[in-house]
Amino acid sequence: MTPEAIAGWATALATGALAIAAWIQLPLIARQVRGLAEQIRLSREAEINAERRMREWETLKACQQYDFDVVIDQATKRVWNASRKGTDYKNADVDTRDLICVLNYLDGMATGIKQKLYIEEVVRDHLGPVFDHAVVNFVESGRIGRDGLTSLLDIHAKWFKSPAWNGYQSRAAVD
Repeated sequence: MTPEAIAGWATALATGALAIAAWIQLPLIARQVRGLAEQIRLSREAEINAERRMREWETLKACQQYDFDVVIDQATKRVWNASRKGTDYKNADVDTRDLICVLNYLDGMATGIKQKLYIEEVVRDHLGPVFDHAVVNFVESGRIGRDGLTSLLDIHAKWFKSPAWNGYQSRAAVD
């Protein structure tokens, strides 16, 4: 055999050995790639869940402002007392500024819902009756104008006038 023939055979054997090694390694590499893809998917899912939990907490904190914010609390107390314990919101003693304070807070919550800052179902579950009470007694009654309350009125209509939101019927529709 000539040296060229030996080199040809050596090259063929080396190529065959490389082909066998690749045949063995490729399924292992494919398995590793699938494993990495699954880890990436799980990581993204965990990130989405963490973001949702953070939005839930931020929504709850915003909802709690209705009960714990000093300005809103004082405004609701004055409205309650001036309206003869919630029976006469047209009473002249009910300060329009206090009504606007409450409505501005609720409109801010509604704006947050529309902008996806707050989770709608959480706000609805916590403040649905408050939204309805304020809109029915302060706005729809004519006590306060509708200007600047677009988000609040849109969310109220969605929750209380749409059959898609079962279980949330306006008290005004019942009374």
